[in-house]
Amino acid sequence: MSMSGRVVPMAVLMLTAAASAARADDPPKPASPTLSDVLDASGIAATGYIDATYSYGDHSMELLPDSTDSVNTFALNQVAITISKLPSTGFGALVNLVDGTEAGTGLYAPSYSYAGNVNSGTHLDLLQAYVQYASGKTTVMMGKFTTLAGAEVAAPNGDVNVTRSLLFWYSEPINHTGVRVVYAASSMASFTIGANNGWNTESSTGSGKTLELGFSLMPSKAVMLTGAAYYGDTDVAAGLGKKTLVDLMASWTASPSLTLVANVDWDKQEIANGGGSFTWWAAAGYVNYSINDQWRTSLRLEYLDDQDGAIAGARQKLKEGTLTFAYSPAKNYEFRAEARHDTSDLAGSTDITQAWLQALYKF
Repeated sequence: MSMSGRVVPMAVLMLTAAASAARADDPPKPASPTLSDVLDASGIAATGYIDATYSYGDHSMELLPDSTDSVNTFALNQVAITISKLPSTGFGALVNLVDGTEAGTGLYAPSYSYAGNVNSGTHLDLLQAYVQYASGKTTVMMGKFTTLAGAEVAAPNGDVNVTRSLLFWYSEPINHTGVRVVYAASSMASFTIGANNGWNTESSTGSGKTLELGFSLMPSKAVMLTGAAYYGDTDVAAGLGKKTLVDLMASWTASPSLTLVANVDWDKQEIANGGGSFTWWAAAGYVNYSINDQWRTSLRLEYLDDQDGAIAGARQKLKEGTLTFAYSPAKNYEFRAEARHDTSDLAGSTDITQAWLQALYKF
């Protein structure tokens, strides 16, 4: 082969190598932004969870002594999404949609016999939806929002047990529709005042409104104290008058692994047109212990004194104990196993014992 015949192939090889090197040096094309990236960039947060359970228990219902309730069922308790944009200054908004059996009953708690509640079909419910305006230390909210009262909340990812407490069932509202003003006096103290249509209703319950007051104090990093008070109209059309709730809660982080919580409620329900009133009170205590990064356990003990028969039409004292173990194999997943036992001194009643398995996915 002549010299010129060697030069052409060599030149082609050299140009090909140079082109390959140039392509190798080119910076990689940026990946397309995900939906999460777009939301974060716009200041919008999207969170949610899926809550499914299996429950088992055989017992007679205390509120309906002549009937029986056999629990042996799977349930899709809640599927929820919250979309919010809540800047520290200026206007913001939040929408919280929930579907599932708990939204279907409107009670936001697993089926539980003392309350006479059974699993229903799934149903879409608007748990929260409000607009807010923040300026300095003050935030004003208008719309529908969850209550200030209680140690437990409607969303299962905010609770340490599968089932809800007696206080959650009988003493506390779930949400309110109205206006709320929060004043953050400091990083360790805030105060709340508001007016709304009453308990768990979007429409007015009477000529008057329900007043709410609340506070949150952190005297130290280990101690938190909260309180809430509600007074106002309930269901006037049903013959009910004013309702009062005083709720107090204390939390103490004794160590990085151990947290103790106490919650006390006092309720009074007046009957319209001078028909008298019913009062009851209840207390709950929680011992929450983190065994390690993946395992934790929670013990709840409760007592409710229905001294005027507001719950079942007859005086009774309720007690319950719940033990829960939880396993979290990954950040977004938690699996819980729970045993619960309830007793009542109401004549003709029997104990309730139930076992629960729960799968919870959070995003």
